[in-house]
Amino acid sequence: MAWLLFGLLVSGAVASIALDSDDNDNTDPKDPAETSSPPDGDASNASEVAAGDAATAETDDGPSSFTIAATGDLLIHESVADAARTVDGWDFRSMFDRVAPILGEADLAVCHVETPMSPNNSRLSYYPAFVVPRELADAIAYAGYDTCSLASNHATDGAPDGIVGTVGGLDRVGVAHAGMALSPQARDQVTLIEAGDATVAHLSYTYGFNNGELDADEAHLSNVIDEATILDEARRARAAGADFVVLSMHWGTNYMSELDEMQIELGPRLLASPHVDLILGHHAHVVQAVGEIGGEYLVYGLGNFLSNQSPESCTECPPATTDGVIVHLTVTEDAAAGRWAVTEIAHTPTWVDRSNFEIVDVLRDTSRDPVLLQDSAQRTASALEVLGTAVEAR
Repeated sequence: MAWLLFGLLVSGAVASIALDSDDNDNTDPKDPAETSSPPDGDASNASEVAAGDAATAETDDGPSSFTIAATGDLLIHESVADAARTVDGWDFRSMFDRVAPILGEADLAVCHVETPMSPNNSRLSYYPAFVVPRELADAIAYAGYDTCSLASNHATDGAPDGIVGTVGGLDRVGVAHAGMALSPQARDQVTLIEAGDATVAHLSYTYGFNNGELDADEAHLSNVIDEATILDEARRARAAGADFVVLSMHWGTNYMSELDEMQIELGPRLLASPHVDLILGHHAHVVQAVGEIGGEYLVYGLGNFLSNQSPESCTECPPATTDGVIVHLTVTEDAAAGRWAVTEIAHTPTWVDRSNFEIVDVLRDTSRDPVLLQDSAQRTASALEVLGTAVEAR
């Protein structure tokens, strides 16, 4: 995948951390520790050949399309990290064994990293301030993700080390990312990924940070939701060659499937922009509704994909915090209209087995309590379709 990413290391400390009930797993708190060039040769001839091939493909096989698989929060509590502990480090990969084949089928698999990573596994910390093992990046690549959103309320928990570790970790394993940057220049770069025959832009923003606002000279570290700023980046993404723009939004109210005021008011306005084609939400830690507006989709909340949240681990956590979902989208080119749009949407319900933190494909698992899994699947399906948008299970 060709993608435009990030630059220079910026130092600076972020304000001290304020406690937040978000992301509790009932663990005792600890101190927070391309654009590619064309090959040599006749560029105009190469363009003619490519155009001819595309025209032939469209005539023979119908319009071009690509697929997206999107998931929710990767929230690495201490219990999750303990389960991944090895004699010489951490290995989270087995937790993704059941879902990696599903994610690998997509042309573009999109994750959300809720907890920043340490660059060297020093000063690790968990709830309420997270800086987690760098090996999470290896598991993200193993699972088949192509890009991850990084802007969250925990993004600056370990800044600058958490920013350096997260950006550097994903760069190391070749996974694109959006929402964090090491310099103002890197922040201004648009993340572009190739998916099938399309160029996709990925944007990422959060409602804010647990440890307060960033100083002006640190504002590049992670993106904060601002309507004008988001729309400007979306415009720049289109100008940079994006055929399809995906906006990841960290928003909503913890543990609530109901939408909050920001989601209800801001979401449709952003989606109405000709430069925003799909919105993927996270942060509420439970699956939320999918809305369809003018043929475009707003996935308000993807829930937890990997975490230790459950009614047994935190008093505020409903059973739905153990549920997750993979939302599958097919995006098809309308050559006559000069645009790409979502033409199919479906979902795979998931669930976290807290005995080993394996992410389970609910509809295909035969080794867990079938009643428990059936309840999980029903909660997820009901939450997704509460606005009347059909999102069939697959």
